[in-house]
Amino acid sequence: MNMRWKKSLMTAATAMLVPALIAGCGSSNTNSNSDSKGTQGTERSTITATLYDRGNVPPAAGTVDNNIWSKWINEHSPVGVDFVPFPRSEQVQKLNLLFASGDAPDLIFEYDGSFLNQLYSQKQLLKLDDLIAEHSTTYKQMTEKYPQLLTLGQMGDGGTYLVGRVQGLKTNSYVLIRRDWLDKLKLDMPKTTEELFEVAKAFREQDPDGNGERDTFGINMGGGNAEVLFNAIFQNGGRFVQDGQMVNPAVGEQAKASADFQKRLFEAGIVDKDFLTDKTGEVAKQQWVSGKLGIYISSSGIDNALLLEAYKSMLKNNTEAVIDVMPLPEGPYGTFNPQYKSPIQMTTAINAKAKDPKAVMQYIDFLVTEDTTMTLKNGIEGVHYTKDAEGVALPIDAEKNKAELVGMLDYNMLSFFITLPKKEQAEVKLNMDVPAEKSFRAIIEAAHAAYLNPDHAYANPIINWPGLSPDLQIILKNTETMGDMWRKAIVSGSKYTTEQALADVQALWNSAGGTKIDQFYSDWLKEKPDSVLYISDFK
Repeated sequence: MNMRWKKSLMTAATAMLVPALIAGCGSSNTNSNSDSKGTQGTERSTITATLYDRGNVPPAAGTVDNNIWSKWINEHSPVGVDFVPFPRSEQVQKLNLLFASGDAPDLIFEYDGSFLNQLYSQKQLLKLDDLIAEHSTTYKQMTEKYPQLLTLGQMGDGGTYLVGRVQGLKTNSYVLIRRDWLDKLKLDMPKTTEELFEVAKAFREQDPDGNGERDTFGINMGGGNAEVLFNAIFQNGGRFVQDGQMVNPAVGEQAKASADFQKRLFEAGIVDKDFLTDKTGEVAKQQWVSGKLGIYISSSGIDNALLLEAYKSMLKNNTEAVIDVMPLPEGPYGTFNPQYKSPIQMTTAINAKAKDPKAVMQYIDFLVTEDTTMTLKNGIEGVHYTKDAEGVALPIDAEKNKAELVGMLDYNMLSFFITLPKKEQAEVKLNMDVPAEKSFRAIIEAAHAAYLNPDHAYANPIINWPGLSPDLQIILKNTETMGDMWRKAIVSGSKYTTEQALADVQALWNSAGGTKIDQFYSDWLKEKPDSVLYISDFK
């Protein structure tokens, strides 16, 4: 381990934290990135970059930061890259420590926009306008073709601090329903929230799997994914404009309506009583795969390789199962499209203390290219795939690819999938000769029609809310327990009602100064209407 990282870890981390970070950093030096020679033997710069560690790389494939793909990157990138892995759920916490000590990586890959905004407010991020204009090639071209990249990359001072990717509008939240259970119980696809309640209740009480036991659940509420989707049904996805005024549904009737509906499901015994402990949604997923869940709510998009594998397992375990996509039902405020994957994602920033910003920009340009995007999606041409006449990758050896195309996900956080052939833009490649994959194609198409429906409003209509100043961030931090108040109301019966939760939420929001945040956003909408990007603007 180089001295820079050793020092940062020893000074920034607690005694418990140090071993984990040292272990993560230590493996990065086993990569080929420790070789400072380029492909032609010339000296080249080496940068450091964060990397999510999701714990999903099998030992046979190496480690998340030392595998075939980290080596491929370092063999082909114009700069060397030392990858610094952090557990996915702990990256923000541990980066805060390293930024505090002045030893954070040069390049920060992060999906959490609020954390990136926090870093900006702390002056930890590099302003990129001149760097892009004077030293970028491919990414600069992308900003010219997609100027929204610059709009979304801007922070409060009007400068560009974030780098992003264009991937096209994609689904995120989704609902899958057992069509065979509907047919068996002679039920229709629910179109309203009341019908949804009755169908879920029937799935719980009327023995849809025919085993003579009351061991099925109607719908899942475990994991934040389900909570987000229920909120979308009741227009509690994000602030919106109504009658010329901004509405914050999180402290209003929309949030209460969502909690009321979930409380009904809980009190009727329709959902797993332990849903609050299923923070990742993994329990609900296993209930669905094993055939004990009638309506399955999750996220990460319908076009998802992990969902495909779970779907195949589900069909294998339940040979009679037929799965349909359920559009969001109509609620008291209308019918909405749920949470989506933004067509433009701002995923990256450069540390203000980066030693060689030009080298960092070279690496960004390398990641943005179509060739790199194609490789980090499909593997190495001639080794893992060939191309058909349309430029779509065709696997050479499916079993070899299954073993080797692992640990790639977070290397491509700047991949411009929009540059690939249309069929290649999908995350999963489906073999129409495999019945399960053929039926999954129909599910993908149905989900796109249901959740990106131009006839429905979006529960999260605005995609580029400006970052908050440090004082407003403190207010937001001090109101984080509002979500806990709603959850408490859901499970507490008459001891803690949704009416009391609403009163407590509003009291906390007002006493903490939350109305200042509302006023800030309201002023932005009125003062800079031309800067507002609506999801409905993207097709």
